[in-house]
Amino acid sequence: MIGAGVAGLAAARHLRHRGIHVIVLESGSGVGGRVRTLVEQGCQIELGAEFLASFYTRTLALIDELGIQPDLCRIPSSSATLRDGRFHSLWPNARVAFTQLVGSHHKLALSYLLASLLRHRPLLDLTAFQKAFPIDDVSVSDYARAHLSEDLLEYVLQPPLAGIFYWTPERTSRALLMLVLRAGLSHPAGLKLFTMRQGLGHLPHAMAAGQDVRLGTRVCAVDRLPAGGYAVRITGSEQPLVADRVICATTASAVPHLMPWLGTERLSLFQAVRYSATALLATGTRDRLPHDFYGLLFPRRETAFLASATIQSVKSASAVPRGCDTLTLHMAGPAMDALHQYDDPSLTRIMLTELRRLAPRYDPMPQAIFQRFFRCPEALPEFDVGHFRRLQGFAASDMEPPGMAFAGDYLGGPFVEGAILSGEAAAERVMR
Repeated sequence: MIGAGVAGLAAARHLRHRGIHVIVLESGSGVGGRVRTLVEQGCQIELGAEFLASFYTRTLALIDELGIQPDLCRIPSSSATLRDGRFHSLWPNARVAFTQLVGSHHKLALSYLLASLLRHRPLLDLTAFQKAFPIDDVSVSDYARAHLSEDLLEYVLQPPLAGIFYWTPERTSRALLMLVLRAGLSHPAGLKLFTMRQGLGHLPHAMAAGQDVRLGTRVCAVDRLPAGGYAVRITGSEQPLVADRVICATTASAVPHLMPWLGTERLSLFQAVRYSATALLATGTRDRLPHDFYGLLFPRRETAFLASATIQSVKSASAVPRGCDTLTLHMAGPAMDALHQYDDPSLTRIMLTELRRLAPRYDPMPQAIFQRFFRCPEALPEFDVGHFRRLQGFAASDMEPPGMAFAGDYLGGPFVEGAILSGEAAAERVMR
């Protein structure tokens, strides 16, 4: 197993429960990949995924199987989107019809979107993203401008895409929009968000328990052996590991470097995947921040630099010490692409300056006790126009060599649930 993110750990756990010996190789110093929690002066900082959603049915079942369900807790507050200096609640349920974020004539256009969801419902399966390839035809921006409205695009659709995935509507397939909306509206009570009292990093740590995980082990190449099986070459070691089967649970961008022998057709899928980028600025405070909302979304019409902010004390009382708080800012994906050569202090100043301009009540600096800055050059894979067709081709053809399988959120969906499902599916394929 190459990679100890949640996809790799899910695959390893699936195989181990069937009596198969699995070695998990991880180049980093910890497990979890993009699901990691750092604790700074008693304050939790999520370095990747910020929440779990109620439609993560396999993830929630896995939490129960691992015996860590008591650690799961509901995030009580909604998110809000900024417009003209005011934050408007944006509920992930039918109450969105009552938001003052957009006018009533724009809300009427939502009926077209709901009709499309009903019409395409058979294609919208979170356990099999490739089924949605027939509606992988236009971007969210083109779809919204043709059938909805500019206001709905810029203030209802774009902010969550930017704030959660760091994407733009121009580079997001409408198939992804339909899938996420279908999942979020599948329950009459609407979408619910959850976290874990010890941080989301508790999940991969529980998944890794009892497994043979070798941290700080960087795989530099995987070679096919003439007699069958694979030689897994490790940086700094002259002796490769020989394996009957290999699951590659890395980012898509790593595959061509590890296995250039796969050939043009097979490598084309991995080479086509692009990742969004962001930067994360976490500031701990000695006082509580405003408790109106858990998440703040910043539309690109309001700022080119910020995508979102979260207030950890609203998310969970256990995320921060009593009386303290943590504000986490995320830079917009296009801004990070444009400014990636700037140093960390410069990006920090830009983000805080924009926050003070847009939402001065949330400025953490007067009561700051620490500050941490992180770069995320590969935050999440983009599900752009054409990606669902590539997934359909992957599922329908012999894209994996004998004895090898691939796993990751670029195959299963750009969230924790997708990574776990893809890992378990990869384990089933290599067992066959």
